[in-house]
Amino acid sequence: MEDDYKTRMVEEFHELKDRIDKINDIIEKYNNGERKHISVREASLMMAQSYIMQDYALVLFDRLKAAGINPESDDMEPEKTPLPPEPQSHGFFIPRDGKPYLILHDTDGTWSYVTNTPAVMCKIVSWSELSYGINKFSGYINWEQLVEDLQDSAFPLIPLNASSMPTIAKALADND
Repeated sequence: MEDDYKTRMVEEFHELKDRIDKINDIIEKYNNGERKHISVREASLMMAQSYIMQDYALVLFDRLKAAGINPESDDMEPEKTPLPPEPQSHGFFIPRDGKPYLILHDTDGTWSYVTNTPAVMCKIVSWSELSYGINKFSGYINWEQLVEDLQDSAFPLIPLNASSMPTIAKALADND
């Protein structure tokens, strides 16, 4: 259903461009002396209509780009953005955007995350392991799934080390 919506938006954009071209052709002919049955008032209204249609086309274009669609392309598929580089080090990370997640890159290459709270900090088994009993534990996921779950603003991730723990604990306590 979402693809139908995107398809209709692209079709609307192309139809709008065609209509803008047609009305601009009539305006150009009028300006070149081919006035036929068009009054000055009608020509003025057509110019205003053309400007408004062009503004609408720009808004529609921006909506399409925000949806990951290049409306000038015949390809209707959203443009895929490349994944941010996956950190090769293992251990804990936090998102760059300050969201309250504690993210673990396990030694087997899998990822997991949990909403970071003082209670979570108490359940860290070791500096490279989260307790399975933590509520809202994401389970083990791959890098692509982690990127999909978090927002783009979370990357690149900030690595943590053992010396960061008191600072994190204090920040969490201040926010409780």
